[in-house]
Amino acid sequence: MNWLRLFLFLFLLLSSLVSSSQQGFLFIKKGYKKKRIYTEGDVIQLRLEDGSYRKGTITLLRNDTIFIDGNPVPCPFVTKVLLEKKPIKTPDAKTLLLIGTGSALTAVGLAVGQKVPAGKAVVTGLVIGYGPILVKLLGSTVVWLVKRKKFRIHKKFHLQVLDFHLPQRGRKPF
Repeated sequence: MNWLRLFLFLFLLLSSLVSSSQQGFLFIKKGYKKKRIYTEGDVIQLRLEDGSYRKGTITLLRNDTIFIDGNPVPCPFVTKVLLEKKPIKTPDAKTLLLIGTGSALTAVGLAVGQKVPAGKAVVTGLVIGYGPILVKLLGSTVVWLVKRKKFRIHKKFHLQVLDFHLPQRGRKPF
C-alpha cells in the first residue's frame, strides 16, 4: 500500500510541473457560428481602419484588445482579417526524373507486351506517371480560386475575444 501512495504522490507532483494556465481565444463569428479560432501564439494579419496592415504573432488577448508582437490593436479598429496563402507544393527535380523513368519503363512494357501500339504506350506511360501531379496542381488552383481569402469585420463577421487571464491586483494603500 505504501508503494501505491508513493506512486500517486510522485505522479501528482510531476504532473503539476507540466500543467499550464489557459490561453485567450479570438473568435471570428458570423452570427453565432464560429468561423475561425485564433489563440495566443498564432500568426495573424489584420487591416485597420486607417488602411494600415498589422502582421505578426498574437502575444496577448485581453479586454477586447489584440496584442500583436506586443503592440495593442483594439478590436473595433479592425476592418479585415486576411488569410495567408499557402504555397502549392511541387515535386523536386529528382522526383520528376524518377517519375519520367517509371513512365518510360511503363511505355516499354506496354509496347513489348503488344497490348497497345507504341504511340499510345508512350502517352499512357506519361499519363500514368504525371497525371496525378497535374490533377493535384489543377485541383489546388481551383480550390484557391474558390477559397475565402479574408473576413470583412463589421459587415458579415465580428470579432470576439475570450479572455482567461486573471486581473492584475494593484497594491492597496494602507
